[in-house]
Amino acid sequence: MIIAPVHAKVAFKDGRLDAKYHCSPGVRANEHIELLRDGGAELRRLAGENGLGYVGRTSRTKRVYAAPGENSVPYLRPYDVFDYLPQAADLLSETGNADLDRLMPEPGTILQTCSGRNLGPLAYVDEYISRFVVSDDMLRLHIENENDRLYALAFLSTPTGQALLTRSKTGNVIDHLSAEDLGNVEVPFIDDALTTEIVELMRQAVNLREQARVRLDDLVAEFQAQLPPIERSGRLRDGWTQQARALGSRLDVAYHDPLVSQTREALAAVGGVKVGEVAQTFMPNRYKRYYVESAFGRPILSGRQLLQMKPVNLQYIAARALDFSEYELGVGTLVFGARGRAEERISLPALITEERADWLASHNVMRVRPNLGTNPGWLYLAFATQHVQSQVKASAFGSVVDVVDPSNLNEVLLPPPDEERGDAALQCWRDLGSANALEAAAVNKVEAAILSRVGALIPNQVDVNQQAVPTFVASAHATEAP
Repeated sequence: MIIAPVHAKVAFKDGRLDAKYHCSPGVRANEHIELLRDGGAELRRLAGENGLGYVGRTSRTKRVYAAPGENSVPYLRPYDVFDYLPQAADLLSETGNADLDRLMPEPGTILQTCSGRNLGPLAYVDEYISRFVVSDDMLRLHIENENDRLYALAFLSTPTGQALLTRSKTGNVIDHLSAEDLGNVEVPFIDDALTTEIVELMRQAVNLREQARVRLDDLVAEFQAQLPPIERSGRLRDGWTQQARALGSRLDVAYHDPLVSQTREALAAVGGVKVGEVAQTFMPNRYKRYYVESAFGRPILSGRQLLQMKPVNLQYIAARALDFSEYELGVGTLVFGARGRAEERISLPALITEERADWLASHNVMRVRPNLGTNPGWLYLAFATQHVQSQVKASAFGSVVDVVDPSNLNEVLLPPPDEERGDAALQCWRDLGSANALEAAAVNKVEAAILSRVGALIPNQVDVNQQAVPTFVASAHATEAP
């Protein structure tokens, strides 16, 4: 059962007394905004007259994908922008797509998801993200004043801000948010000292994240550039032949791709090492799911969420469901989704640092735990190269979904160790973790200030006759509440 106190003034204003309505997060968040308004807080809309900025309109655009060798631009789908280091989902043709520049967001733009079942998450465009074409299925919020922009970014990430964003969602099949819905959200500026503190925290967070992303991307490129180039000797469509005695137990084509064999031979020639020689690989057993609220469990990541800065729809699991010590990630562990489609996000790595060391991950996640003396930053760089990605994807098998098995993974050849670049990559991942912590601190401070101010205002609210305005309690079953 969900129970929520509702201020009578707000209830009668909306003309609704049904509990299901008043227990919804959006209605409760709007009540907080109304109370802040009555308490003297400055409220400014995100867009429109006297608003903080404007919402750029992006109409549906036909996408023409690039042919091999054609001039192209990397493309990100909506949920790719939430990753630590987003990777292009596809390449779009420069000649086949008109006005691609319109879809390449400028640094400082706030990208807001506008459709989907997990409607609400948003991302901040930095130098790294601005290199990509971003799907037209994201609203662009432009706020010229940097202080206002950073404060609005923090507020929209709070539970109150997220609830306000989804309050007016529409759609018969999937939820949808319009440009007007986003522009009408009001941002509360509670006091100058809080605004200054939040802006500084957010500035540190976005700058640190930008620097870490750009540096990490450069490190991967530098590391891969020193490896032997791997190119096909012929066209893929022409196929190849394979001796029957070399097939072994695998009949799938990708496993016997000559390019993979060439890659392994090239790495062996420069002193490559097997995964099993430098790390322990494992995947825990399947478990029963007992999800709970955050106060009663540990966060548990899926393969998709491993790559996200702020995991979308993060869930928490109870201790009775599994042994925490077996599923705990630990500092320095390299992880990737090991079940899915080999041609998509399976095998894309992430490195666990201190802020997520005690988090858990599902049984679908591969753990690669470096041995004593193995540089975890180098391990990440190695797995991020196309040389290793092609081997891991080729090793996957399965009749319904592709699965990477620890025993096959142990045979994958890695490039020779590079301690200097490995140390730099590890520091980048630590900086990404620090940026997350700074942003989380800012978001929590804004939400705490809102709840504190609202809590102080409710007992003092009076009507026009200077009489105390009562509240009533709305309750609804959890299965019925939005």
